Amino acid sequence: MAISLARIAAAGAGGLVLLTGTASQAAAAPPKEGHVTGDAWVKYSLDPQNPLRRFVFDAHGNAFRFDGKQMVMGAAHGTVRFDHPVPQPDGTVRHYWGTVRVDYLMTAGPVAVVSGTSEGVIGEPDGTRMAFSVYADPRGHRYDRIGFSWGAVDGRCLHMGLAPAPFTTYASGKGYRVRHAELPAVPDGAQPPVDPPPCTEK
Repeated sequence: MAISLARIAAAGAGGLVLLTGTASQAAAAPPKEGHVTGDAWVKYSLDPQNPLRRFVFDAHGNAFRFDGKQMVMGAAHGTVRFDHPVPQPDGTVRHYWGTVRVDYLMTAGPVAVVSGTSEGVIGEPDGTRMAFSVYADPRGHRYDRIGFSWGAVDGRCLHMGLAPAPFTTYASGKGYRVRHAELPAVPDGAQPPVDPPPCTEK
């Protein structure tokens, strides 16, 4: 198994909370789940004639959980919805919406990876693995970026938790928020997750 539980434990241990003053001034407990929310239009440079795409995130949770001592990958919920508008010959615009059921979320400061399975729209069969990266820029939402696992990358045999760098740029909208949470603590004697099936697609 390629994943080192020792490394996961070190990453998920969190930080020390120093308490000063009265109990009412105690620091709030760190969040147990990560969150990615927001709505924006982005520019997809590989389609210069029709570059705008809309992505709506409502994702919450963690990268993994434990069933007893067994690590199980995927401990998130929510959706990612995306709109691919296509101009029609009569001058109207047709909107093609897709939805991904979220089952994986990992955060690192202002950056997140969100993964899930398609509901079977926009050419992808139901259950197809899809993934996104989100960068909620601390300078402001007009610097936000996202990436997605099609178009600019070879999305075949995509495993949970793998996503491209956030290669699109912000165009308009409310923007995105990433709320960071440390990885879950690893119990003593934990067992690594089951390896995913081998990739056989060419």
